[in-house]
Amino acid sequence: MKASLIVPYREEGAYLDRMREMVSAQTFHDFEPIFVHDAEGRGPSWARNQGLGAAKGEIVLFADVDDEIAPDYVERLVGACEGVDLVWSRYETVAGDAASAALSPRPAEDGMVLTGGAVREFVWRRAFGYRLRDLPKALLPGGLWRNCGREFGSVWCRAFRRSAIGELRFDERIRLYEDSVFLCAFAKMASSMRVIDYAGYRYFIRPTGGMMSQSAPERKLAAKFALRDARRALDPSMSHWRGSFVLGALEVLRLGGFAAFVRFAFCGGNCYNS
Repeated sequence: MKASLIVPYREEGAYLDRMREMVSAQTFHDFEPIFVHDAEGRGPSWARNQGLGAAKGEIVLFADVDDEIAPDYVERLVGACEGVDLVWSRYETVAGDAASAALSPRPAEDGMVLTGGAVREFVWRRAFGYRLRDLPKALLPGGLWRNCGREFGSVWCRAFRRSAIGELRFDERIRLYEDSVFLCAFAKMASSMRVIDYAGYRYFIRPTGGMMSQSAPERKLAAKFALRDARRALDPSMSHWRGSFVLGALEVLRLGGFAAFVRFAFCGGNCYNS
């Protein structure tokens, strides 16, 4: 079963060289690595869409250039795709150095297969957004994210059947949790998934922070509105993300003032600049 591994990158350098080495060291050989150079800074959504347009493999995987993949990363995820549209694996988070590494939650059952609406419920419960009833958990030790059993809504450490992706693409307007939106949209369409107790991906939290931590308030505001609209399109009733809507509104109030807060809270469409 041929696979495609899509890796966006901005600059040549040590991270790119290291990722190329890890790709070359893979134990699975029937796959195509697709490195997409985002020279103009159009964002990871644009780069991944370029990769999807070029991909010829039936199984699609993703990796970020500054992370690490184990030698059997492609082999294990492709093998687990037999008969399902989506594979959900574990990952290791590294903050600073290897001594601070932490594994994502262990699945309830290694090899568990879900079908139909259970796929969406599994993924959305972990990656889509907070429910309103989740918010009091922010007062408990460990914080909201950990107390709600959240995971990164990332596309790395997952495997997608390309025929199930169809015309679905990353929303290039979104620069905040853009991969979570894609993952949750795919889960809404997928007919089946398998969960595996395998952690062959290492995600590094870099000291400089992500793109949004370096952005001007106007860019952060635009990202909040775009993310709100994308979530609303997937779940108009806000049954899975009403808590995230409240948190987003408070952040918009802090960044943009009362007028921006009113637009965020009450405007029903794309109204960031209105």
